[in-house]
Amino acid sequence: MTYVQEEITFTSGEITLAGTLTLPEAPTTHPTTVLLQGSGPLNRDEEAFGMKPFMIIADYFARNGIAVLRYDSRGVGGSTGAASQYTLSDVAEDTLAAVRYLKARSDVDSLQIGLCGHSQGGIVAPMCAARSEDVAFIICISGIGVTGEENYLTQTKLAGEDDGATGDEVENSIQSAKNIVNLIRGGAGRAELEPEVMKMVQGPGFEEEDKTRTDDDLTAGVDCYLTMFSSPWFKSFLEHDAKPVLESVKCPALLIFGGLDRQVPPEMNRKAMISALESGGNSDYLVKTFPTANHLFQNAKTGSLAEYGSLEKDFVPGFLELMSNWITERALKS
Repeated sequence: MTYVQEEITFTSGEITLAGTLTLPEAPTTHPTTVLLQGSGPLNRDEEAFGMKPFMIIADYFARNGIAVLRYDSRGVGGSTGAASQYTLSDVAEDTLAAVRYLKARSDVDSLQIGLCGHSQGGIVAPMCAARSEDVAFIICISGIGVTGEENYLTQTKLAGEDDGATGDEVENSIQSAKNIVNLIRGGAGRAELEPEVMKMVQGPGFEEEDKTRTDDDLTAGVDCYLTMFSSPWFKSFLEHDAKPVLESVKCPALLIFGGLDRQVPPEMNRKAMISALESGGNSDYLVKTFPTANHLFQNAKTGSLAEYGSLEKDFVPGFLELMSNWITERALKS
């Protein structure tokens, strides 16, 4: 099926968001999916490590009869606002503004507007579904079922292991992460956070194993983390508890995990998400884990962040088909 692309803008409060609407060329209305990026300043294609995941998804969906809206995050590309100077709740409001925009269009099936979110987007999609009955379905790609804090601390542990740290070094990294969390909870700014961030960036075995890193590299690393840790986004992430949100989700849900994902540990989050949905009385869900997929759903060897750039810039087999077929089946049932 061929498709057309339209450059669009819509507003969320005082913010203008710019994106691309991909529409199948068929004389009918279409089920439509809003794509929600992961965290950080990302463009509408969710471009990272030389891969454009959302462009690939939009192309595949549109060729299979599903319209797609994808847009630049705040402060990126054609979107206004400041990058990372927002909360998860702000991202959810932007998403619901996208849904309202789509509902007003005559070429979109207003009863079949769903959300497909990756990582942060997999957190925000349930938030939107819990807030609005206009969300017909959600797809959570590497979503979380625990608190943001718990996922962050587990992610820290896995990163240390991937770097070859000893058991004691991993424990020190986790303790440093806990110290940072406590400082953020207490309202600490950059100056208060800097000593702890300095220890974290130097990391396990810095003296012996990373002698190639310059002072400028260290300064840049510290500055990057300080910017993230002092942002309203990171505080809202740490405080987010996925359980009560998922318990409020009544629409159909597709939960997808990567077996080698080191950023959103699959087993911990899969169990928690299923438990929360069932606790809320929602049995209309499907869960799929791709055993060899990393956080970007590339076919990976270890799942480590270090190998992202060297892997094929495409998804594991069956990933796109799973989502497309599931959406089409939902639309046919309605």
